[in-house]
Amino acid sequence: MAVGAMCALAGSLGFVGSTTAFASGPKPPKGKTQCSHMDGNAATTVTVSGCVDKSGANTGGGTHALPVATLAGGGKITWLSGKTTTFGSSNAVATSAKKCPGYVKGGSNNPSAFKFSGAVTADTSGMKVPGKFSGAVCVAADGTISALKPLKVS
Repeated sequence: MAVGAMCALAGSLGFVGSTTAFASGPKPPKGKTQCSHMDGNAATTVTVSGCVDKSGANTGGGTHALPVATLAGGGKITWLSGKTTTFGSSNAVATSAKKCPGYVKGGSNNPSAFKFSGAVTADTSGMKVPGKFSGAVCVAADGTISALKPLKVS
């Protein structure tokens, strides 16, 4: 539900004085940038969005499309703000795909899931250097990528 719709709903229920609590939303962990969405294809590019910058960084809320290899092997990420962050190579480990879209218990065409983490080696957005990043993705049989866990950069 959009923030405006939540505020309208809160007003209609008699909570007009407390709608700012709805508009502010949940706070990400202190000192981190946290991005809730990843969309793309394992063979081409991925886009990260839904970023909240509690660290004081300036991501602009997400990334431009970037090669999937950047998350796996390291490289420069360009944020919507025009600022950049460079990730070192990632340690990726297979994890349970039970919470991935399309997972069916006992299914023959289930998605895969991977946790990844690595070092932040350079940055112009205001993130800590050296720093670290982590997250988890689902990869469907057709290569579609989605976030299993948020991308966190600290």
